[in-house]
Amino acid sequence: MKYPYASKGLHTIVAAEIVALAASILAVIVSVFSLPSVELEVLSNYSFSTIDIIMLVSILALYVVAYILEILGIMSAGKDEPAFKVSLYAIIAAMILTVLSGFFHENETVSLMISIAGDVAQFFLVHYIIHGIMHLSGHLGRHDIAKKGKRIFRVIYIGIIFEVVVRFIEIIYGRKHGEELAMPFDVVANIVKSIEYVMFLIYIVKGSKLLKESKAE
Repeated sequence: MKYPYASKGLHTIVAAEIVALAASILAVIVSVFSLPSVELEVLSNYSFSTIDIIMLVSILALYVVAYILEILGIMSAGKDEPAFKVSLYAIIAAMILTVLSGFFHENETVSLMISIAGDVAQFFLVHYIIHGIMHLSGHLGRHDIAKKGKRIFRVIYIGIIFEVVVRFIEIIYGRKHGEELAMPFDVVANIVKSIEYVMFLIYIVKGSKLLKESKAE
């Protein structure tokens, strides 16, 4: 077996992404059917039912599990392919920035700057996971899979550009007015991010499958 740690790591990363996807779907269901459409300051006075609390705790738990699995998977894969180590730094940075954003939510400018930094950290996280799979695919003679990674890069670059544009518009014009002005860019960014995520998920599944096949040889 050529890359045992990368094989195990990618399998874990796939599991992490599936758990995170389940959490996101559950969050959408809760926001649509359980929680009222209100502003945050009103939501703080909202009386949550037992089911609401259970659902929210479940979502949080799923995200925590997804983060842990992602970190473990990246750490394992990094033993066989150095590119994954950059992803490890990126996910740690993203977690730190998420915590920091909670402390500066009342400072609009700082909050938006942290959001930009978070977007960049997420960019590096995904970018170097793909980079790692491309390297491993090339070493295993599967240049077709390596080339598919380059296609995803184009989508990622477009997505990060639009996300950063949206954040800067919000910084310049204020979050409320900026959101209105940046709406067309935000719509495009969300569409591109959705396409990127699907492509990314398919790609890491293919990478995991490739390494399993090499393990069987």
